[in-house]
Amino acid sequence: MTTGAVFTCLIDFSNGANFDPSLVLDDPSTPLDQSVLGTTASEIVDVSQYVLRTAIRRAYNRTSDSFTAGNAAVRLIDETGLFNPANTSSALYGKILPMRKIRFIGSFAGQDYALGSMYVQSWKYTSPTGFDPAFVDLNCVDGFQLLNLAGIAGQTTAERITSILDAAEWPGGMRSISTTADTTVQADTGSTRTALAACQTVEATDLGAFYMNQQGYATFKSRQDIIAASGGTATVFSDTGLPGTITYQKVAFDLSDFGLINSCTVTRTGGTPQTVNNVDSIDTFFKHSRNRSSIAQTDTDALNQALMIVASRQEVGADLRLESLTLDAYDGASPNRVTAALELDVYDPITVIQVLQGGNVESDTVITGVAYDITPNSFTTTFTTAQPFASGFVL
Repeated sequence: MTTGAVFTCLIDFSNGANFDPSLVLDDPSTPLDQSVLGTTASEIVDVSQYVLRTAIRRAYNRTSDSFTAGNAAVRLIDETGLFNPANTSSALYGKILPMRKIRFIGSFAGQDYALGSMYVQSWKYTSPTGFDPAFVDLNCVDGFQLLNLAGIAGQTTAERITSILDAAEWPGGMRSISTTADTTVQADTGSTRTALAACQTVEATDLGAFYMNQQGYATFKSRQDIIAASGGTATVFSDTGLPGTITYQKVAFDLSDFGLINSCTVTRTGGTPQTVNNVDSIDTFFKHSRNRSSIAQTDTDALNQALMIVASRQEVGADLRLESLTLDAYDGASPNRVTAALELDVYDPITVIQVLQGGNVESDTVITGVAYDITPNSFTTTFTTAQPFASGFVL
């Protein structure tokens, strides 16, 4: 079998949230143009040889239409006591602490692909009796956990996401903030809540997306960014390997009223409720309503949001909808499949073709969640999909 993706797991035992190596003055091991100014050098250890299994999840909640915290579960084997926090002779003694940085990488054909950048929330060390090896189970979370711990008060700047991250002291070099957002928001209420909650309020008001990307960067995409991304060239998959397509291992479809919205009311703070109904959809599927709050500047903005939500979801229950797509990245016999499994990410458009006797069935959608399941003898990627609220024509 041709070698496919190769998995690497790196743990940085230094302090701080930044994943990039620290630049320490007078330290030749931290060169310019490759590091971020810091006070202590990175202490990165490659633990790939000890990994028995890894499960990485970056998910989208289809009920709340927002991204959830990414997480990962990693099991390490410890035959020498290297990861035993009580082993004073271990090279890692005193370094095994919560919130150490961990990075996951998939490599193929000379190219590295980030699979996730997170923080080790807990280390669970299990040491059997006799000569059996010990195991270490790592529970990892992405930057949502840090923002969920940081309390902030009110912000008044128009660039709300940036100012919220500033207030939470999120590293400036670990941000990817939209430059196309044009929704004007109200002055902040000044209430105390977590930085994550404040960012998600802005996300909902713009119909945009706030999440942690593979590099661990706090990422905000406006609805214009989402429309542009989903309108790009789709990667095409098929079950039989049709010319110009990539084979897949498994797909799951859904034919239900889940996600159907034919009546929506959006109420901005201090404003009048704005309600939009689609009578034809209500007559066909009965009423499926959604109520949302917003910090939009005007009632017109709130009305436009309600119109967009109903337009994007009024018929979602009428067609067979792709729910997930699974690819095998371990077998390198199909390089395009391995590359797609490592490279595709949130809001990338995909087309999935099923070849049936009565004719081909095509499903066009966008990726909203990514999961990797990895062992020494397997590597699979599962993409979950959903219809974003933000939809439009790309010319």
